[in-house]
Amino acid sequence: MADAVLLKEIRCKHCGGIFYVCRRCWRGQVYCGDRCRKICQRESQREAQRRYRRTEKGKKTHRDYEQKRRIKKNKKTVADEGTTPQKTCDIEHPQRLGNRPKCLFCGLSGIVVAQFSRRAYEGKVFSEEVDLGGKRYF
Repeated sequence: MADAVLLKEIRCKHCGGIFYVCRRCWRGQVYCGDRCRKICQRESQREAQRRYRRTEKGKKTHRDYEQKRRIKKNKKTVADEGTTPQKTCDIEHPQRLGNRPKCLFCGLSGIVVAQFSRRAYEGKVFSEEVDLGGKRYF
């Protein structure tokens, strides 16, 4: 019965590690965990901010913000020690049970496929036109 579970092999968009997801847990994941996802979101936000600051409106807003920050900084004497997160991942890649891969989220082991097949509901084939109780939806 465990052979019926299909797994999709995915390479993490941030760290490059390989992980597996079953059809039941598949939600379009591209990151192996919350840490990689948050790091990439932060990088994406920073890039969007850089692009915005190149515009006239962004330059003016940044100039005004920096002026307020400098005034406030004169009142404070605390040093800011920011750090850049390292590009490491907190899970092991790939996760396997014996020689068989398993889903990162639910832990079921199964067969790796390149792409999940389309689902058929109650043996019906859906077309572009659906007839529900005399009403037709396209």
